[in-house]
Amino acid sequence: MKDPGEEDVNRRYFVDWVTRVAPPGARVLDYGCGAGTLTRMFQDAGLDAYGCDIRWPGAGYSWDESTAQGKLRYFESGGTLPFDDDFFDVVVSDQVFEHVEPLHASVAEIERITKPDGLMYHHFPASEVWREGHIGIPLSHRLPPGRVRLRYTELLRRLGVGIYKDERPAREWAEEKLRWIDDWTVYRRSIEIHQVFGRHADITHREIDYCRFRAGEHGWLRRLLDIPQLVPIAQFAFRRLAFMAIECRPRIETPSEAAPAPRLPVQ
Repeated sequence: MKDPGEEDVNRRYFVDWVTRVAPPGARVLDYGCGAGTLTRMFQDAGLDAYGCDIRWPGAGYSWDESTAQGKLRYFESGGTLPFDDDFFDVVVSDQVFEHVEPLHASVAEIERITKPDGLMYHHFPASEVWREGHIGIPLSHRLPPGRVRLRYTELLRRLGVGIYKDERPAREWAEEKLRWIDDWTVYRRSIEIHQVFGRHADITHREIDYCRFRAGEHGWLRRLLDIPQLVPIAQFAFRRLAFMAIECRPRIETPSEAAPAPRLPVQ
């Protein structure tokens, strides 16, 4: 029976992107792979796919480690990834880095296990996003903790806003959801994200490519998204409403960027 998770548009897009940019049989890592659904989808597409994740109470994992044949691995948060240097052609992540601490060390580990000419591609929101994607309450991640934020979230829940709603009273729901995003999310400004991911790579935003993929058979929408003047507007709006989609390619150092030759002391 097919895993319903394989119908997720994010996962289908990742498979489409990797099969377009990577050579056949490329070694691919799904960083923060959860139950391993995307890893299996990569394998079904003919890729040598692996997945890794940490054990944390904020998520559940259902993979069977006895049958994963070493393709799905756990690691300690902030620690060394269980792979050799220069191991992967491509590393991807889907809605992971808003949960990652420490960011610099984690990105450095990914760089270590990625080949010098390898690619990284990530989907995750920056702090500038308007709608908090885990509970569906706009700006709840940007308001300071306290009574005002709680009452605001409770009010919007009473008005029917939010996701993963249940039968609990609105106040109880709001308290639990706000506690969850405080405990398990770390939103960073886009300028910091670019600084960290762009230390050794050139970053390209791919939100418009993702939007075109989602447009599917809606030809009128795809034509709209192909208008050059609308591309920057569409990408900005998507980053504010959903998440960033960043492709990181290794930077080719030019002679002017190379370290200057040491100066000899004046005799």
